Amino acid sequence: MSNLTASSQGTIARRYPYNYQMGLGYEGPHAVVPGVVTVGISEQNQRGFYKRWAEFMAAHSWADLAPAGVGASARGK
Repeated sequence: MSNLTASSQGTIARRYPYNYQMGLGYEGPHAVVPGVVTVGISEQNQRGFYKRWAEFMAAHSWADLAPAGVGASARGK
């Protein structure tokens, strides 16, 4: 039995559910850096990755994936 499995068998671990939120609800915009950030330990990068992955899976074409305002002018053309 691994240490993780063994520790999950204890009285306290069985009494309380695990909390998997990791900063959920504390994310927001930042004054300097673009995008969504969270102060402290969080899984914001992973949530952002899978949010974008879901957008790719739901898109019907590449044009559906381009954010508004991004196009030839953003590429310097």
